[in-house]
Amino acid sequence: MIKKQFKVFIFCVFTIYSLFFIIGSTFAPIMAHLHKYDLSARLTALYMFSCHQRPDRSFWIFNYPIALCCRCYGFYIGTAITSLLSLLINEIKINIKIIIIMFLIVIFDLAVNYFNKNYNTGNFVRFTVGLIMGTLFILIVNQIAKIRREKI
Repeated sequence: MIKKQFKVFIFCVFTIYSLFFIIGSTFAPIMAHLHKYDLSARLTALYMFSCHQRPDRSFWIFNYPIALCCRCYGFYIGTAITSLLSLLINEIKINIKIIIIMFLIVIFDLAVNYFNKNYNTGNFVRFTVGLIMGTLFILIVNQIAKIRREKI
């Protein structure tokens, strides 16, 4: 019983934490559009230590950039969705081959962007890789929790 409650607690924390980033970073450009520049600046500043916030690598709403880059935005969306699924579904089962392919996609994109500064994979690809990273993060946490449950 305690194990189940701990799992629920952990995935609730990940979901709430991710939603904090998703909602706050999305509201920053909306507040700027509504001429609430002080609130927009505060929201943007709130996330400056967790993301580089480069406008050219961010999605834009109402001609203002979201307060997270596309990859970070995708990461938090992937984390939130997969955390919610972990709460609703008893066990998420994904073939190890798919996990390896997802991991290789992430490594390839990160390597291309790191080693080839002149090549830009684009915001949609960065967002998709972020989604994959968030999903992999929660799948790994889920797997660690499963291994710990089996040992106890």
